[in-house]
Amino acid sequence: MSSSALRRFFVYGTLKRGEPNHKLLTSPENGVGKFVGRGETTIKFPLVIGTRYNIPFLLNKRNTGNFVRGEIYEVDDTMVGKLDELEGYPDFYDREIQDIKLLDEEEE
Repeated sequence: MSSSALRRFFVYGTLKRGEPNHKLLTSPENGVGKFVGRGETTIKFPLVIGTRYNIPFLLNKRNTGNFVRGEIYEVDDTMVGKLDELEGYPDFYDREIQDIKLLDEEEE
């Protein structure tokens, strides 16, 4: 059962399918994480792979770098809490509302 209305989240790094943290999005005990489709930012950002763990992050330098491709998920508040915990929000990562272009949508 969902703990709230679903909202869309764009992921571009270790949370994507095939990446090490993707299981967080697919584990029902973490809440709802439903794949919508692949997406791409409508604004260019620099994508940096940093630290000895090769962690991807975007720099807040709009219109510099490239359009960033990732995946779009519908998530509930429980999942948002788990994502925030993983990402160290708000101390290490920020999140903001962005326009994301849907490249393709998952067939049900």
